[in-house]
Amino acid sequence: MSVEDWFNKRWYPEEGKRGSSLPLLAPLESLYGMVSGRRRRQSLENPPEPLPVPVIVVGNITAGGAGKTPLVAELARWLRERGRNPGIISRGYGGKARQYPYQVTAQSHPLECGDEPLMLHLVTGLPVMVSPNRAEAAQALVDYHQCDVILSDDGLQHYQLWRSLEICVVDGHRGLGNGKLLPRGPLREPAERLRQVDLVVANGEPEEQVKLQCGELLEFQMKLEPASWHQFNLDQTSTVKLASGPEPGPCHGVAAIGNPQRFFRELHQLGFRVTEQAFADHHQFTPQELHFDGETPVIMTMKDAVKCRDFWQSHWWALEVKANLPDVFYQKIHQHLQQFSENDQ
Repeated sequence: MSVEDWFNKRWYPEEGKRGSSLPLLAPLESLYGMVSGRRRRQSLENPPEPLPVPVIVVGNITAGGAGKTPLVAELARWLRERGRNPGIISRGYGGKARQYPYQVTAQSHPLECGDEPLMLHLVTGLPVMVSPNRAEAAQALVDYHQCDVILSDDGLQHYQLWRSLEICVVDGHRGLGNGKLLPRGPLREPAERLRQVDLVVANGEPEEQVKLQCGELLEFQMKLEPASWHQFNLDQTSTVKLASGPEPGPCHGVAAIGNPQRFFRELHQLGFRVTEQAFADHHQFTPQELHFDGETPVIMTMKDAVKCRDFWQSHWWALEVKANLPDVFYQKIHQHLQQFSENDQ
């Protein structure tokens, strides 16, 4: 069992089981809370310089995945369909570029830009800029691409970045876990932070425990649904969107995301008998790790597929998911953009 698995089993107990509050880590939790609280207060006392365009931050308050990246991709599509020129920024976790800000291209390698930024560029076709200094990345999108809306994939706790709207995503199955701050629990910030963001989105139908934790704050519900099947072209820099995927049956499900079980459940719902191959979030694959039995289909997330394109096999498939949100959510986004425009005049 990896360290990540060990903590997840205690942070996010299985249904009907008690999690661990890890009391021995209470002093570290207190220290983390003091530091994160001070950073938050400093940002409120000395806010960063505003940007000339709306900046929408999509993040969460828990460690690990909650579904924010598919929401960013869907927001980007929605904005472009309405005549906007959005751009996406990211820290580029897992990558290290020679210089920043780094513009993601189809030829970029995940070790340079990170897996999520590359996936976002490939599935949206939009400019994606990476930098540990997200404000720098946002300014670059405005300067070089004339972007009129900036979407930040994660960054809710990156207070050096000015933001006009905050969206927090909560996993409807795992919620806030045991409710403790890191490292005693999964929380990057206290649960009260949910009351300070503009919009809270539940990824999936919230379970009873999640409803108890978040209550009326869960204003919107997002559903991640299978959207399309992809395989990489021979040039390995673009994907082919296919009309259908592999026939339901035995498969190896590969996931190196914050919550692999969510992906495996989707495959089961599509009729596959899944041999689960879970890896740590952002894991960098080697070809040997994905050599299973013969020609049994290997199905992975788009985020994982971009890390495997250099050694892509014909019986491998990538499943893209689409975020579906209620109309009232988009109405809130529209109202925000209108209000920003009016205030800017």
